[in-house]
Amino acid sequence: MQDVPAAMKFALVSLGLPPSQSGQSLVLYHLLKDIRPDQYALITQKNFHLYGSQGNGSSYLSGTYHYINPDYQVIRGLLRLTSTAGSMGILDALLKMRVRQLSRIIRREQPEAIIACTGDLFDPPAAYEVSRSLDIPYILYAFDHYSHQWAPPLLHAFAQKHEERLIPGAAAVVVPNEFLCRDYRRRYGVEATVLHNPCDLSRYPVEPEPERSGEEREITILYTGAIYEAHYDAFRNLIRALDILDRSEIRLHIYTPQSESNLKAHNISGEYVVYHKNQPIFMMPGIQQRADILFLPLAFDSPYPEIVKTASPGKIGELLAARRPVLVHAPADSFVSWYFKRHSCGRVVDENDPVKLAAGIEALVDDQELRQSLSAAAYDRAKKDFDDTTIKKRFVDLLNSQCVR
Repeated sequence: MQDVPAAMKFALVSLGLPPSQSGQSLVLYHLLKDIRPDQYALITQKNFHLYGSQGNGSSYLSGTYHYINPDYQVIRGLLRLTSTAGSMGILDALLKMRVRQLSRIIRREQPEAIIACTGDLFDPPAAYEVSRSLDIPYILYAFDHYSHQWAPPLLHAFAQKHEERLIPGAAAVVVPNEFLCRDYRRRYGVEATVLHNPCDLSRYPVEPEPERSGEEREITILYTGAIYEAHYDAFRNLIRALDILDRSEIRLHIYTPQSESNLKAHNISGEYVVYHKNQPIFMMPGIQQRADILFLPLAFDSPYPEIVKTASPGKIGELLAARRPVLVHAPADSFVSWYFKRHSCGRVVDENDPVKLAAGIEALVDDQELRQSLSAAAYDRAKKDFDDTTIKKRFVDLLNSQCVR
């Protein structure tokens, strides 16, 4: 699909934009890469796109980039200071500064709609204020639950206060899964549009490599992506499960931007763990399709349990498209566990129990028919829910629907 026509010009405000390697950046790359560059403008914080890129993210988009001050690392420091000091006044002042900067850019670009993405404390409410002052539609793209992203009490209260205005006042709300859609419906009476995080299925061959044979072959459990508080105890459970199994042929291979020393500091280490440097995204399909089991974890005890419940890891579509059995280890009340159970497209262990996780691993390793059944169901869901061609069309259709309001 090339040069997709959108009926309106829009401005998109997001902390994560290509080429940064965040999942949010990659989603936006898939959605926007085929839209004509004169039909959108991108606004982000100064220098964020450079952090963590290291050649592992997508390429730049063709639309115009605008960078707002100060550097996002400065904002992070100010938020820590403000949270410690307990000053709502500082947050209000920072919001006003963001509104002024956005307003200048929006007036210059003259879009017909503003899309604000979660991920930053000030972007959603600042874009909402600008949309109101210019009387243009406001679309919230909630990659995660906006107010629950901010655990410190002061920041959470600030986000909650603004969320209660901007969600009911939005012309449209976009969410990545049915759980966040349900939550916003319950809280605010808003019917959000579900756009699962898109995956380019053309990067995954119709048939992956056949399973290797031989008693001495290594069995690879693979994880690709960032590892942080939303994953730690799930990984520790996996490592304990491998110790319980004590099968020398099973290895956990981790490809992540986090350093080996960082992972070891969080007890993500052991004789069955193999660390790898993060690889460019174009290499991921081959790496994933050579694995025996793909691991999808979410923490059972994290600083933000509400985020875990409604989280949609950007890699879900990739794991489904790879046609390898997926091992999900996540809380029972999370979207991730619900989705894979509902569609029988992965082995789900939804209890915080390494013994049960070990049993789940053993079932996958020893049952070829189970592996084949899960892999076929996974690819079917990838085509139905995560195909980027379909999701891009739905995104453009959502934009075009705002023209007739």
